[in-house]
Amino acid sequence: MSIVVGVDSSTQSCTVEFREAASGKFLGRGSTPHSTTNPPVSEQDPLEWWDALVLIFNKTCSENKIDKSSVSAIAVAAQCHGLVTLDEKNVPVRPAKLWNDTTSAPQSQKLVNQYGANFWMEKVNSVIGPSFTITKIAWLQENEPENFKKTCHFLLPHDFLTFKLSGKYVTDRAGGSCTGYFSPQNNCWDFELLKLIDSSKDWKEFIPEVFNGEECVGSITEEAASLLGISTDTKIGPGTGDQFASCLGLGIQEGDIAFSLGTSGVVLTVSDSAITDPSGWFNGMADASGRYMPVAVSLNATKVTDWAAKILNCDLEELGRLALSAVPEENKLVLSAFFDGERTPDLPYASGTLSGINPQQTRENFARTAYEGVLLGLLRIFNHLDSIGIKTDGRIIVTGGGARGVAYPQILADLIDREVCTLVVEESTARGACILASTLVTGNSIKQVTADWAPDTSQKFYPTHKSYSKELLDRYTGIAELRQLHKIRGDKK
Repeated sequence: MSIVVGVDSSTQSCTVEFREAASGKFLGRGSTPHSTTNPPVSEQDPLEWWDALVLIFNKTCSENKIDKSSVSAIAVAAQCHGLVTLDEKNVPVRPAKLWNDTTSAPQSQKLVNQYGANFWMEKVNSVIGPSFTITKIAWLQENEPENFKKTCHFLLPHDFLTFKLSGKYVTDRAGGSCTGYFSPQNNCWDFELLKLIDSSKDWKEFIPEVFNGEECVGSITEEAASLLGISTDTKIGPGTGDQFASCLGLGIQEGDIAFSLGTSGVVLTVSDSAITDPSGWFNGMADASGRYMPVAVSLNATKVTDWAAKILNCDLEELGRLALSAVPEENKLVLSAFFDGERTPDLPYASGTLSGINPQQTRENFARTAYEGVLLGLLRIFNHLDSIGIKTDGRIIVTGGGARGVAYPQILADLIDREVCTLVVEESTARGACILASTLVTGNSIKQVTADWAPDTSQKFYPTHKSYSKELLDRYTGIAELRQLHKIRGDKK
């Protein structure tokens, strides 16, 4: 039996999943945490990711009695957008700046203001924001010029782990489209964009080679094979970003819309053609299967309900029960949950706002308001899809940590006034990475394996409160657009 391994190196943890290469049969999974981060400065040591991968790989094999000699391919999915800097000896120059580090907001604003939103949309199908790697490179040059000079390789998080496995500096087209210097339309780097930061560099020497997801970048290095206890014949794929792998793991097809609820809140789908969103809310990424993936990201999702549970001194299960027992038509509380600033809309210096407080408010109302504060922001994003020509007539899927309870999917069904479903998949990103690894062994296409391994529906949720959502969304929008509340820490908008 040939075994493939999918790695999900997220902001919070490293997860490894083992599956039979041809059938996708689940064999085992394990996870270990990463150190926590606190935006606006959100950084981690890349070597911590590697140590976590090695640790949990070996532990999971031991606990599930997995035959290491049968491991034939590995693919890594990891958090998107971040910046890993390696010196001439391949040692990290500094901690990696993560996707939710917003310290490059001034550089982002400068690049957009100087060249215009339309310029970036035409070049990279996205209006860049602080999450994009190019803004983090600009930050490094301005704030740490010596570290900028020391850097010989500018990588994404999954590129770094793929390098540790294969010894190759590679990425994939989907991950590349998170950087702000990759053209999804032309399927290649646009080095002229990096020259806007430093025109003296031959950037081809500093940026990884782009592979498609079905290509093998090489075999595992002897050092990595020894640490993991597997054969040096093990194939390594180029991997991808976590959102793109999750899309594969969920079996998303055109017309399906996924609401992914974890540290971030993500609205995504797939499209056979590239999309353009002049507002900049949706980024027109390339996906891991050769198509395109319109995606919009909120910085604030399940951390908001974690906070609410702490305030109410209860666990998440009780918070969900409280929220679902509230009468939404009678609740005037509204929360714009911009706890760590916001990415969509672009408000890097914003903070949260709670409105509608009065003596009649209850624990139940407060609990529901926390869930709504997350979902209303994502609903605004969803409602924007029609204006950019994206199909929304498929399934509405809730995934991520928020899908493990009933409150998030049920309240989303109420707000969106449509059937919402969850799927039989615990770790869609690790599953998607396994799909990428499977193609290296079986020779099947990513699209074929994605369809063959598509998870079943777990549960369906139907609207129970249909009359209140438009009024609530209008009130939420009014609060969220009170820009004077967000003019802190140097916001010039």
